[in-house]
Amino acid sequence: MSVPEIAVVVASHDRSLRLRWLLNALEEQTFDEPWELVIVHDYDPPTSERVIERHPIAGQRSVRAMHGDGGPGRRRNTGWRAARGELVAFIDDDCRAEPDWLERLVAIARQHPGHVIQGRTRPDPFEEQVLKAPHVRTLDIVPVNSYRETCNILYPRELLERLEGFDERAITGEDVDLSLRALAAGAPIKAAPDALAYHAIESFTLPGILRVNLKWRHLAYLVKRHPELRSEFPFGIFWDEEHMLVTAAAVGVLGASRHPWLLALAAPYVRKASRRRGRGRRARALALAELPGQATRQLAEVLGMAAGSVRHRTLLL
Repeated sequence: MSVPEIAVVVASHDRSLRLRWLLNALEEQTFDEPWELVIVHDYDPPTSERVIERHPIAGQRSVRAMHGDGGPGRRRNTGWRAARGELVAFIDDDCRAEPDWLERLVAIARQHPGHVIQGRTRPDPFEEQVLKAPHVRTLDIVPVNSYRETCNILYPRELLERLEGFDERAITGEDVDLSLRALAAGAPIKAAPDALAYHAIESFTLPGILRVNLKWRHLAYLVKRHPELRSEFPFGIFWDEEHMLVTAAAVGVLGASRHPWLLALAAPYVRKASRRRGRGRRARALALAELPGQATRQLAEVLGMAAGSVRHRTLLL
């Protein structure tokens, strides 16, 4: 039996239903050459059998389900090292690929040997109503972006071996780290905008989103390893504009009792936050009603990153 040139690797944790939907999408792929699927997960045997081994795709092509502990970097390393393909496509377990996703990704990879190929990721249109919730998580990625996330990307196996894969010490941002090391090693990154995957849109309560976002405190580790990322940050220390504005607003509110003029520092944040739902009267009223929860979430992220800055000895807010 010939060794497939293409491997698709999925790292899965605590998303068995989402994984099932991904497998449904992979079953419908139009790519007509042999390819293999490697899934590294931490599910118990009954869940693995029900979700993966009994799925129709397991009877159509080479599917390997492997148990793997640790973070996403370790699971992905386990997956690509177990794969046989010379081209390794990664897709996340909370994504859903278009039928021609793999076909288009591989086509660009063959046109540009040795390149990393990043596909297009959009919020799932089947779940767009979830965007009405105040606290949601999804991804909207136009390639090639600054972070080159692993939810929809292809690496040559030779490059993965040369870079020794993902940094398993990283709790988050391991995919960004790998792409930056790839660039430093001279591997160009090419866009495949027609290789489309849809990312889940998930709604959370305020306590729930605060728990989910705790991991961002470990981004300081990534920035310490790659200080060149600071060129993307406001003033070189804030992860994004929202963090900068909410920090200024907090300083203004806390200092206003002594120096009332400091309250003006909150104005840019309130102005931006009031427009997050649009510029109409109803949209702005809704955004203002959601503002306390949004500010709480963003301040919690800033404080978490401050704690991570202490741990990793580099400033990031």
